[in-house]
Amino acid sequence: MLNVTNLQVNYGAIKAVQGVDFTVNDGEIVTLIGANGAGKSTVLKTISGLLRPKAGSVTYGNLDLTKLSASKIVAAGIAQVPEGRHVFAGLSVMENLKMGAYLQPKHQADQLAVVFDQFPVLKERRNQDAATLSGGEQQMLAMGRALMARPKLLLLDEPSMGLAPIYINKIFAIIKAINASGTTVLLIEQNAQQALQIADRGYVLAAGTVKLTGTGTDLLNSEAVRAAYLGG
Repeated sequence: MLNVTNLQVNYGAIKAVQGVDFTVNDGEIVTLIGANGAGKSTVLKTISGLLRPKAGSVTYGNLDLTKLSASKIVAAGIAQVPEGRHVFAGLSVMENLKMGAYLQPKHQADQLAVVFDQFPVLKERRNQDAATLSGGEQQMLAMGRALMARPKLLLLDEPSMGLAPIYINKIFAIIKAINASGTTVLLIEQNAQQALQIADRGYVLAAGTVKLTGTGTDLLNSEAVRAAYLGG
């Protein structure tokens, strides 16, 4: 579904991503893990069209994403849930969700039913200002807003960041359910333990390059990964 080849991204003179290669197959959960500054979020922003690479390619099926605008990438079937959630304060939960469906107006009602089934709390609070939700509820809203675009590939950037443990467990369970319903997932996470437990495959990034790759189980059992990211 997605092929990233020799991806290189700079911030001015800073080389944030230096020759990253990975693939995401249809139906998978793939995770990129690594410390702060490893280049994970930069990779995701480049896939979604928010950044342009210095070199390399990002292809989605037969599409070269590096030549498409962010809106056309969403229209092609890719949606991103940003780090920090970025819900629209001053708008209700329902208004936030409708913003996610701006390219899918004909399917808005049907998709809203899907999102409310996945996130019952959003239905309960649909008229509430998004800014008044808890952190975990805002993360659910950000995910629901992305799902309103009916993506085939969902990009998740640090969905567990800043959440209480009870919400972290819920969010990862929801990610598995979204994947089981037919949406492919590319997950960026610092919570390596949780990410690898649900991932089919994973890539370990450090200093802008891929250092290790394997199945989620293999990386969970890797001594190098355990020492660096799992605290053991």
